[in-house]
Amino acid sequence: MNSKNIWPEDADGDAFRILEQRDFDFGQSHEIEFSIDFPSWPLTEEQQKLVLDKLPEAKFTELEPEYLEEDDNSGYVSFFIKDKVTYELIVREQKRLSDLFSDMDGYCNSWSVCSPCGG
Repeated sequence: MNSKNIWPEDADGDAFRILEQRDFDFGQSHEIEFSIDFPSWPLTEEQQKLVLDKLPEAKFTELEPEYLEEDDNSGYVSFFIKDKVTYELIVREQKRLSDLFSDMDGYCNSWSVCSPCGG
């Protein structure tokens, strides 16, 4: 396959290659969800307040039992932005969110985009 774009050989680059294979429209803005994980879940009320103080648009997401594996946390904090999906944006936002919640041992290393791909 002749790729129009070259992304790094990492998990994010792999995701971009999959999107490209599916004719994803990188020229349009899409809703992007970032997942912020914490060592234990659910967060306490105090921790939830701290999260919302830092990121008022955050949502607390509980996983359905069928998606849980043994020792998995049952939820995460999700944060949505609408923008063009670029490698630089994804990496920058994951770092920003990880840095924002590092004092709570929170980290962001996953994202998704729920926009249709070409057919």
